[in-house]
Amino acid sequence: MTVKELYELAKAMMFEKKTSKDYDGYYKPYINILLSENFGLNNNLRINAGKEPLTDIPLIELDSDEIPYEPVVCREILPNGLAMYFFIDDDLSKFNVFNTNYINAQTKYMKGVDTSVSDIYGGE
Repeated sequence: MTVKELYELAKAMMFEKKTSKDYDGYYKPYINILLSENFGLNNNLRINAGKEPLTDIPLIELDSDEIPYEPVVCREILPNGLAMYFFIDDDLSKFNVFNTNYINAQTKYMKGVDTSVSDIYGGE
């Protein structure tokens, strides 16, 4: 998913017109915050899918930049988070709806990562 596609998806969830420019100055910084907030979650999903984790938090700059996160993160978590940030100072009831959706989507995909365990104490 590209940065522009994520922005358009979030606007659609908010029932904003495609031509709306109200959030044009804010979406890229907010997307970078969301990428940082969801870095660990995305890496856990990658590990559970047998993929290598990302080593650095991605930083987007252009509308055409691809977001290198798992599809469920891009389609469910990030759009709700972006809409949430757009409403943070505008409409608290809408903020609360998207905040709840954002947290629920994060929780839905939180999974443990299987790791081996060693007995370091040598007990029986």
